[in-house]
Amino acid sequence: MIALHAFLSRVIMLYTLIGAGWGLLLAVRRRPASDSYRTTLLIAEGLFAVEALVGIVLLAGGRRPADLLHFLYGLLGVAVLPIVMGTVGTGKRRDSLWLGLATLFLFGVAVRALMTGAP
Repeated sequence: MIALHAFLSRVIMLYTLIGAGWGLLLAVRRRPASDSYRTTLLIAEGLFAVEALVGIVLLAGGRRPADLLHFLYGLLGVAVLPIVMGTVGTGKRRDSLWLGLATLFLFGVAVRALMTGAP
């Protein structure tokens, strides 16, 4: 399970970095977030949810992260995208900027979670 947790964290880092680039590129081109981009973000949310579930299984099995901040980063990973997606609306040019920035923030959250998770 630890290997799966570590693998998923790296997948999430790569996926959110690509997603952030896509969203920010849409913003630079002054285009609203497309349906395919929003679907990509929903997949990212699914990855965060699976990662959290694997982390809960590890926690139930007696494994603890090196730093308690790891739990905060896990919570942020699951909570940020639904909040931002529910707030920005659809069809506006600015929504791609906010979604791209939120995804870039989640990339940073994933990096910090990796740094605080290893015992």
